[in-house]
Amino acid sequence: MVDEIDRFDGKYLFLSNFYICDVEYDGILYPHTEAAFHAQKVFDDETKMKFTNVTPKQSKRLGRKVKLREDWNEVKDNIMYEVCKAKFEQNPDIRKLLLETGDATLIEGNTWNDQYWGVCRGKGRNQLGKTLMRIREELRE
Repeated sequence: MVDEIDRFDGKYLFLSNFYICDVEYDGILYPHTEAAFHAQKVFDDETKMKFTNVTPKQSKRLGRKVKLREDWNEVKDNIMYEVCKAKFEQNPDIRKLLLETGDATLIEGNTWNDQYWGVCRGKGRNQLGKTLMRIREELRE
């Protein structure tokens, strides 16, 4: 058993929000958690629907263009938690893989300088990794 998973790629791609698997969130079906997360930056369902048929990269780009809801900075951590929890609750195959990571520290290591959700060049908050470890612990119970 590994002590640390420091990249969400290869055999650990399922930990990434770019992993393709259906996720229903707030009554809308998204093709991956990246889309589900970025869609929540707005309140309007018509805009949210634009995220239902895009690649992870496209959803990230689209998420940068929308006018953010005013409370985004206050709610984004909880939304990431809810979207990721839905992903693992709704997809038993990857829930099993998450549980099989045991007690490994999950670190969303990246090269695109995301120091909020991940860690880049040894620096970062690793909020996504912390969120996934919380979900893993809750799924064990």
